[in-house]
Amino acid sequence: MIVRKPIYPAAPQELSAEFRKEGLTLVGVADALPQAEEEARYREWLDRGYAGSMSYLRDHAPLKFSPARILPGCRSLLFAAINYYQRPERAPSPGEGRIARYAWGRDYHRALGSRLRRIARSLGAQHPEETFRSFTDATPLAERCYAERAGIGFTGRNTLLLSGQFGSWFLVGEILSTRRYPASEPTPHMHGACPGGCRKCIDVCPTGALVAAGEIDASRCISYLTIEHKGAIPEELRPKIGNWLFGCDLCQEVCPLNVRAEVTDVADFLRINAGATQELAVILAIRDDEEFTRRFAGSPLMRAGRRGLIRNACVVAANNDARELLPRLRELAADEDDLIAEHASWAVRRLTGV
Repeated sequence: MIVRKPIYPAAPQELSAEFRKEGLTLVGVADALPQAEEEARYREWLDRGYAGSMSYLRDHAPLKFSPARILPGCRSLLFAAINYYQRPERAPSPGEGRIARYAWGRDYHRALGSRLRRIARSLGAQHPEETFRSFTDATPLAERCYAERAGIGFTGRNTLLLSGQFGSWFLVGEILSTRRYPASEPTPHMHGACPGGCRKCIDVCPTGALVAAGEIDASRCISYLTIEHKGAIPEELRPKIGNWLFGCDLCQEVCPLNVRAEVTDVADFLRINAGATQELAVILAIRDDEEFTRRFAGSPLMRAGRRGLIRNACVVAANNDARELLPRLRELAADEDDLIAEHASWAVRRLTGV
């Protein structure tokens, strides 16, 4: 069932007004209750090895479903969503690598985080006896779990949060509060639902990361492999990464609930930094961390780091059959960084057949 209309969970007027001042209209409230069943499922997911090398996910497990362990005395979670969708102007060339849409403009931690911090300060001034702490994907909290309980959206088969207003093209942030607010209590299917029998997201994933509806093996996800994973990308998965230099949007691009996605009006996202693509030759030519920082400061691409992005560019160059990059790839095959050298050597072998 596809819904494309503004949907606003029930939230106190005083909160809605504060969030609207910052241009945030999709707002909801969840009680800060522990979620024992969700925690048990999460630990099973970890035990299957689906977290890959993200050891912090296991380290944070005791906190993810217990908000009061993050903010003592926490009683309510105030969630907000922000649309980041943009349309690419053209298809990438063989000499380019693709960037996931959320990373085209300013780092969302700053774009959304600054708004939430201002709201938290305002609420704190109104209620000085209470504590308000804002977070944007920088807390152990199981954000998707609690955002769903706040009425922000529902979890789709691709494991992403989906709303009737933005589809899956949005980011969430939250304010943890010791002051209690009435919970939004969303109704079933208020944001729609995945169409019955639809497997488009599962079938389109080239690495098989979506092992079942609503279940992901993150260790195989292209976004994980190109961003969070800091080591060597498994050889058998490298050809399946295709031309994705940073992140991946495939499961969103085929989702029927995104069919009428609206372009964001958030200036921070529209102010292009990394953009939809990056030239592989430019990435492969970055000589040190200082040059990398000058080029990508304020962009989500900083998360991958110089060596991670060059590693990715080597893989994409081979997948794109970008033979013009062979001279630089041969130089990098002798790089003092073993990670870069190994991926450059692999790319050279793929391009030359030797």
